[in-house]
Amino acid sequence: MGDQFDIRGSSFSGSALGTGATVNNHGSGGVSVADLLAALAGSREEIAGAAPEADRQEVRDALARIEEELRRDDPRPAVVGSRWNTITSLIGTLSEPVAKVAELVTKLFG
Repeated sequence: MGDQFDIRGSSFSGSALGTGATVNNHGSGGVSVADLLAALAGSREEIAGAAPEADRQEVRDALARIEEELRRDDPRPAVVGSRWNTITSLIGTLSEPVAKVAELVTKLFG
């Protein structure tokens, strides 16, 4: 099997090959999926508690689905982003733990 590259967060100009090609890899700033999983596990109840009581179970379910997706061999950014958007739309104001997780989600999945 050939080389594999993670190009999330990268931008390209010119040709990918040849003279004048440039690649800027902004990457995830040293953040890993394991970091995001740890942040979610450490703040799950604080995040759910930030939602109105009627929405807390939905937030817990969305968090569980995000964690499940992150445990895949190749987590799908669209799935993580969609579930995270559900959470932030239910919570409204971003508390400290929510803001920290939001930053990690953005760094990893744009």
